[in-house]
Amino acid sequence: MKKLITFISLAVAAVFPSFSADHKYIVNVVDEHQTHEGWGVSLCWWANMCGKWDDQKIDEIVDWLVSEDGLNYNIFRYNIPGGDDPENRNCSLHHMASGKGIRAEMEGFKSYDGDSYHWERDAAQRKIMLKIKEKRPDAIFEAFSNSAPYYMTYSGCCAGNTDGSKDNLKPEYYTAFANYLVDVCKHYKDTYGIEFRTLDPFNEPNTNYWSCGGGQEGCHFDPSSQVEFIKVIYPILKQSGLSTELSACDETSVNTAVSEIKTYISGGVLDKVAQWNVHTYEGNIKDRCQLATLARTNGKRFWMSETGMGGNGIAGHLDLAQRLIDDIEYLRPDAWVDWQYIEEWNDHWCLVRGEFENQYYWKVKNYYVRQHFSKYIKPGYTFVTAMDAQTVAAVSTDRKKLVIVSINNTDEAATHYADIFGCHIENGTTAYITTESSDGKELATSIDGRKLSFTLEPRSIATIEVPIFIYPKDYTPVPVEESVTYLIVPQYNKTQLLFGGKGQNNALAKIDFPNPNNESWNWYNSCLIGNQIWLFTNGNDDSYKIKTSQWEEYLTDTGEYYLSVDWWKDDSSQQFTVEPIYGNLVRIVRTGYSDKRSLDLEGENYGAGTSVGLWGYGSDVSACHRNWYLMRLPEPSDPTSVEQIKLPKPYRVTSVPGSIDISSDSEADIRVFTPDGKTVATAIGSKQSKFCVSRGMYLISVTTSGNRYTEKVIVR
Repeated sequence: MKKLITFISLAVAAVFPSFSADHKYIVNVVDEHQTHEGWGVSLCWWANMCGKWDDQKIDEIVDWLVSEDGLNYNIFRYNIPGGDDPENRNCSLHHMASGKGIRAEMEGFKSYDGDSYHWERDAAQRKIMLKIKEKRPDAIFEAFSNSAPYYMTYSGCCAGNTDGSKDNLKPEYYTAFANYLVDVCKHYKDTYGIEFRTLDPFNEPNTNYWSCGGGQEGCHFDPSSQVEFIKVIYPILKQSGLSTELSACDETSVNTAVSEIKTYISGGVLDKVAQWNVHTYEGNIKDRCQLATLARTNGKRFWMSETGMGGNGIAGHLDLAQRLIDDIEYLRPDAWVDWQYIEEWNDHWCLVRGEFENQYYWKVKNYYVRQHFSKYIKPGYTFVTAMDAQTVAAVSTDRKKLVIVSINNTDEAATHYADIFGCHIENGTTAYITTESSDGKELATSIDGRKLSFTLEPRSIATIEVPIFIYPKDYTPVPVEESVTYLIVPQYNKTQLLFGGKGQNNALAKIDFPNPNNESWNWYNSCLIGNQIWLFTNGNDDSYKIKTSQWEEYLTDTGEYYLSVDWWKDDSSQQFTVEPIYGNLVRIVRTGYSDKRSLDLEGENYGAGTSVGLWGYGSDVSACHRNWYLMRLPEPSDPTSVEQIKLPKPYRVTSVPGSIDISSDSEADIRVFTPDGKTVATAIGSKQSKFCVSRGMYLISVTTSGNRYTEKVIVR
């Protein structure tokens, strides 16, 4: 055997999904997203009740919350109480106990304007927080406020204004309220050694929820009022000697938060806020993508700081798990935080149900569902691409473990086939499943090469831990590298790919599932992969031509809205630039237009079959129907040389003018290289492939069943 030439190549043995009732999808361990800070929960109001319990019971419930064998939570949000009028001059006694017990009634640290601080108050919530700090020294604490003390408000009630759509904090008390919040933070640092990393002065401020005599503390702030209050509290906090930074603004609606972060930008205060918080009680995929883009492009740490959901049975718990997956995949927060840990009146707005007066408590199904995420995806892990709507995946800090969490909220069993890119799978996979009748039982899995399969029972959630070895290579997605193959994924839908037709000149570009299973396409069905894999080749100046990896077809401006794929043209209609947004999120811009016409999802739709055209981008990065992820297809080893080995039967390679045909009786991953190592075409999981190429010499690399073969081919 003769050494032929030096180059770097190796296709990944994986089969693209053909999406049926089963789940068939890609997991790409080197397509990295956010690094996970942790999981958390608010302390109000369960801590106000459970902190009065016996020490042994407090010890156990906190252990369930923070231990690695429990929920493994490490983030906790302390509620700075405002406190109602002790004489109830503007609201009835115990109005916050309506419908939910007395748990939400908080005593403020001051009883009236000019009063001194009564630090002995809020002992119950403090006791829980100190127990958490004892058991979890690495805990991250955030302080937040639901309302200012009653005497600073218009209504004289810390549940809100008489009109819930109007501000309740009087502007003349902005400085006093800012000092109140900062003084509480200083007290906890000086007395208990707890320094809050962040302080959020608002909670769902731009809503009409909070009104006088209501069921909890709450305070409306118009967006302009938020801006003005940030201007007041920022210098006070900076001068306090604390390292605590500001966070904001904890809106209940993601869409409202999109509007408000823009208000913070225009108001000149976003630079004073270190962390952006949002609740996901309301919001769709588009809202999540828009807010994520605005937060990240402005350099903010980003938390999903509160959510919860009602429902019935395990289906309700899995609905919240689906929201969690959508948050992780489209909001992409650094941390994900629950609302209530212990609740008295139901088993859905909590993880543990209890009876506060009798000190009874027990884990509910939601505890075990959440544990599938929090116990196994630990702080420091990095989320990676899993192209399935019911699945998330993360890689451990040491990059030796892949964690996959999938849910099935249907009445039928569902089998998952995950094709794992970019790593070698080691022995020792473990898996656990929770169903309506069981919690965390072992689950059978199967590994075939890089293909992982497992079956989820109806109404279930599973976690799979896969020992892996990630090949040591720096995968920098942007700027674009030539001779590297990419999938182009719309920001709005992680299950779709940019699709350049089906090997036919002048087909319109669209998005679609990887390798749609359409037998009527005959042999194109096996070549379809090449039309969802893209190469960026030299254009003019700093621009690129973008071609399908299997055909000599390029994204082309038709002169109207729609993009097509067309043969190579020596004109500007096929010239594009790639503009980074953050990470591997980019906009792909047609050259020559002053309004930055970019790849655009028609009608802002993001379902399979949506056409892709060109539309003016402008400067708004939150127009996410024009944002795309460049997912590099990893080449998992870097051999310094390749030996020429004649392809064994049943592989058949023929060349005719303008093309190379490869056929076999079994699936294989095929790449075509130039002699200097540049990739010119790719097909993954293909039995029959046709590559349209120019005249010259090429190297054919075929990977199948863990073996790799190369062969030299001359195209006349």
